[in-house]
Amino acid sequence: MIGELQPDRAEFAAALQWLVTAGVDTVVGEAPFAWLAPVGPISVAVDARREVTVVARAALATINADSLSALAAALIEGHSTALFADGTPGDAMVIGDRPTAADAAAGRVFADAAGALLDKMLAAIGRSRGDTYLANAVPWPGSGSATPAETAASVPYLRRQITLARPKAILALGQAAATALTGSTVGINRQRGHWVEVDGIAVMPTFHPAHLLRHPAHKALAWADLCAFRTRLA
Repeated sequence: MIGELQPDRAEFAAALQWLVTAGVDTVVGEAPFAWLAPVGPISVAVDARREVTVVARAALATINADSLSALAAALIEGHSTALFADGTPGDAMVIGDRPTAADAAAGRVFADAAGALLDKMLAAIGRSRGDTYLANAVPWPGSGSATPAETAASVPYLRRQITLARPKAILALGQAAATALTGSTVGINRQRGHWVEVDGIAVMPTFHPAHLLRHPAHKALAWADLCAFRTRLA
């Protein structure tokens, strides 16, 4: 009886082929969901005090600073736990999401397991922290990814940091970094692998190392992005 209700291998294969033909390239959950069904209004709880604090923190990072050290000093004065950057300003800049608790404990960006993977990724294209400038879209530590409000509030500071660092190309790791730089809210699956010019600087969005730790199958795609990044810097 149960066996009669289960599709055979041919039906499974036909269903999968239909998804591939339709352009599906990402599985977002194990349970089916009617994406095209009408939905009601979405209610989002916002802590107004938190949003105001986020904007105030970004405003304290003086975007008129005339050097990276002055910008770092202004940022840290506004938020003592902020982590500015690591590595050396030069032709290559890597921008991630936000510092993690491990980063805060270590006192430097990309100090956690994702940072260890980033070190290996850089080594694979003949680079290291010593000749790469590492920063984040949002400079103060927090739990989880940066919120859209935090990312938006940090953009002026981030743009000033990029202007002062003067990289030839930027590797944007993950959704928050890509959105902060390009302004696009398109998912990172769609943005990655495509060069975007921002203020005259070439930006390559790709997966964040933390994402690659959770989805190792995407490492091949990230490798293609890294190779393109290496070629642009050559």
